Amino acid sequence: MEIDLTRPPKLYRYSERKWLERSLRLGEFRLRPASDYKDMESAAGRTDDERHRKIVLVNPSITHVRTGRPIIPLGDVVMSSEIATDYLTLCFAKINSDHFYQDFPGSDACLIIHEPNVFFDRVYKAINSVIPAGWGVIDGPVTYGSRSNLGVPFMKPEKFVFQFEWRFACLPVPSMSKCTAALLKIGSITDIAEVVAAPVGAAQLTIRSTGRQPATQVGTG
Repeated sequence: MEIDLTRPPKLYRYSERKWLERSLRLGEFRLRPASDYKDMESAAGRTDDERHRKIVLVNPSITHVRTGRPIIPLGDVVMSSEIATDYLTLCFAKINSDHFYQDFPGSDACLIIHEPNVFFDRVYKAINSVIPAGWGVIDGPVTYGSRSNLGVPFMKPEKFVFQFEWRFACLPVPSMSKCTAALLKIGSITDIAEVVAAPVGAAQLTIRSTGRQPATQVGTG
């Protein structure tokens, strides 16, 4: 499947305002190990096994290799993929929607990046200061419910399609069983971004859905 790597017009990141203000003023972004997500049970939007994928394919086209004839499956067709290494991620949403405040408890503001191309130019220039030389780095869209040519880091089950995720990933060479979180600093982005508070209704929805005041979280990804 061909991947469109054209970045969206804007990117959005939902979190606590105090962290987003640091991202805005100082250009601080925490790169989180993919292995961290498997153990995060407090938020449906964050809980996922980022190194192992089992995806139920939607309307799969299956052909017998020898005969070339189509095969009609009698049940679900499950694709299993795995990546042998941990990796670092930084996640954004491609759309602006109040539902993210519910899916990522603790979020009370949104960082809006108005110039994604300029933003990632700065990210790529600064990334070598926090990861070893030779690591693979790429940003692109996450594919839901199907295979991605970008590999496992950019594939998720269809149940996460509500995330509309654009992801930055750093893959170690050689592979590592466990990566350590890293703090990326690219300098102020006040010229290309802004932080906006969550709408009052969205904040109330977060509290009502969790049954408690928002817990401390650092970013959506």
